[in-house]
Amino acid sequence: MGRVMAIDIGASSYRVIEGIYSDGNLSMKTLARFRHTPIWKEGHYRWNIYEMRDNLVEALQSAAKSGEPIKSVGIDTFGTDFGLLDNEGRLLEEPLAYRDSISDGISARFFTDTYGLYGKVGGTFETTSTAHILKGMKESGMDALERADRLLFMPDLFAYLFTGQPTNEFTIATTSRLIDAEKREWNRELIRELQLPEKIFYPLQEAGTVIGYLKKDIRNNLTNLEQTKVVMTACHDTASAVLTVPEKSGCSFISSGTWSVKGIVSRKPYVSRKACDQQMSNEGQPWGRYRLIRNITGLWLLEECVRDWKKKGKQIEIPLLVEEAQNSPLFPSIIFPDGREFSKQGEMVEKICGYCSATGQEVPSTPVEIAQTILQGLACEYRRHNEQLRQVTGKEIKQIYIVGGGRNNRFLNQCTADVTGCQVIAGNPEATAAGNILVQLWAAGEIEDPAIFPEIAAGDTKTEMYVPSETEKWEERFDFYCQLAEREKMV
Repeated sequence: MGRVMAIDIGASSYRVIEGIYSDGNLSMKTLARFRHTPIWKEGHYRWNIYEMRDNLVEALQSAAKSGEPIKSVGIDTFGTDFGLLDNEGRLLEEPLAYRDSISDGISARFFTDTYGLYGKVGGTFETTSTAHILKGMKESGMDALERADRLLFMPDLFAYLFTGQPTNEFTIATTSRLIDAEKREWNRELIRELQLPEKIFYPLQEAGTVIGYLKKDIRNNLTNLEQTKVVMTACHDTASAVLTVPEKSGCSFISSGTWSVKGIVSRKPYVSRKACDQQMSNEGQPWGRYRLIRNITGLWLLEECVRDWKKKGKQIEIPLLVEEAQNSPLFPSIIFPDGREFSKQGEMVEKICGYCSATGQEVPSTPVEIAQTILQGLACEYRRHNEQLRQVTGKEIKQIYIVGGGRNNRFLNQCTADVTGCQVIAGNPEATAAGNILVQLWAAGEIEDPAIFPEIAAGDTKTEMYVPSETEKWEERFDFYCQLAEREKMV
């Protein structure tokens, strides 16, 4: 039996999840959850790294006081952020948070060669990346960058704090926009062009590498931690999640939650102008694979509406709202979820109503109508992305595999099947933690072949299948949606 721990760090919370693997079956349980937000220190937003480390250590020690020995720990986070070590291995300062203003204006000043840069790194520079933050630090003359000897992305940094061993994992590094997409290594030519210190970029390693044992003070004489290793999992959270999706032609995944990360798994990067025009990014998967993805505004829009309603005294829960939407007649209006109107938080209900009015549609007046208006738009965007994938890769999408918390949104799943004409499969709601855990088990020899990861992950939760129906009724709606998408280009 294998008992391991996944540390999954999101933008607003982080968790410790226990995974137990026995007789081909995986069971998972969340042991601890913590909230976190950036702290304001020395004029910048930063990670509260030391408090987070202490909380995680305490959670691991608590878990070790009972049960079987803990074989390993793996850490995943979202991309971009990093810490800097000096030549004696000391963390120079709390890492900057991607929300900090250090990268403001950097894209317009230094990343204007859109097609040239895309050909080098396989991704666009419209949103903040590690490259933006580092260049912002360079332009601001920040002392930490001048003194740095090594860069560690956040999963690498936590692993370092647990073991004392510095390493750099591939999948998380690909969010930096500093990786040569085809060579799967640092693009040192671009690093030099940006005048960044080349010495801080150490060689990259693959998921499954054992980093080292927990430090003595973390083991704390606990028998169940004496042989605990820290394993380099697929350190980018989406990379971990996608490991639970079957790898087959014609299948697009969606890691569904606040954002919808949608794409395909490929054995080669796509760095054409067409891929660039569609704002697709080639990010790393373990073992020679890539994720060709685009980030789509996801269930955040509905979450924002719920916050608005609660401010007005309406206690609305999303699962019940979605169930009511599923059982109600379809409201005719629809939004383009990536519209500029919806990019900032606050007053989302008012923004959606205003958008419908401005586009000549019926204005929704109830929470159910608002929910349907949002979710139908999101389903249409999934179809639009399917067609963009076909244009870029030449391959039709016939199946959509949804993982993450959004897989529980049955109304959205059925709308997606109807408008795309694809079979939709709802997979593991805890796909990120499952992928993290499965890599650890593979590294320990508990699982022989990563190809069976999806089968094991599916055994931990009941998959649900949605088949297309009433597809003809959606054609006119989708045509109108495409007009909304074109309208966005002209606004």
